[in-house]
Amino acid sequence: MLTVSPVLSPELSAKSISNYQQLLEVNHFIYVETEEPNFDWIEFSKLVTGEELMLQYGQEIFHVLYQPEYMKLSDARGERRLLPHTEASDYQTPPKYLALWCKKPSACGGGMTTLAYVEGFLKTLTEEEKKKLMETRHHFGATRGIHANRTQGAIHPILSFEGNKPVFRFSCNYIKYGDYSPDPEDLKPYTPEPFLAEIADRFLEYYEEKHMAIRMEQYSCLLWDNKCMAHARTTYSDPTRELERIFLG
Repeated sequence: MLTVSPVLSPELSAKSISNYQQLLEVNHFIYVETEEPNFDWIEFSKLVTGEELMLQYGQEIFHVLYQPEYMKLSDARGERRLLPHTEASDYQTPPKYLALWCKKPSACGGGMTTLAYVEGFLKTLTEEEKKKLMETRHHFGATRGIHANRTQGAIHPILSFEGNKPVFRFSCNYIKYGDYSPDPEDLKPYTPEPFLAEIADRFLEYYEEKHMAIRMEQYSCLLWDNKCMAHARTTYSDPTRELERIFLG
């Protein structure tokens, strides 16, 4: 596990935005800390990515805030660990970027956001395995759990490329359990596709070793490329932890 040093005092000048764009291009993510509760993190994210907001399940801003009914689930609004995934794999066109704004960090020290660039994992696959991931079109769209039928679903390959950059559409929870937000202590019977289940297990093992961990401070912004970076979250126990999330693309 690697820790991440923040960029301090973000600015919105043309020169600084160009610098952030270069950082995003090279590192595939940016983490910035401010001391300003009114910092325009949404405009900052739009300027850096050159993208506009996308609706996420009917809203522009999603509040990542603990809700009792999700407590035991592997869900953004629960306290359990989130397994690695790229966001909105059940969208016809998933967002290119995600951004988080931390209104209040977890006092318990948990709830860290983790990230990993998928290229390193792809290097562990055989050419035959990569070809199979690129040629097999897989259906994403949960029919069980709290997110059942939240979209019409989407059919797309797990892996594709834009030039040399990988585009990885994946969810360990969905592949392994058929549910985007299962209860890890009450898993329902499910038979995953054997090849993808093996890939998910191997990806999870890779992720555990190679991920970066970010404990977001208050008034900080984390922005990353959703096409080539997988993300997850550690457990936490502070119900007052509060983040906001946007999709860009």
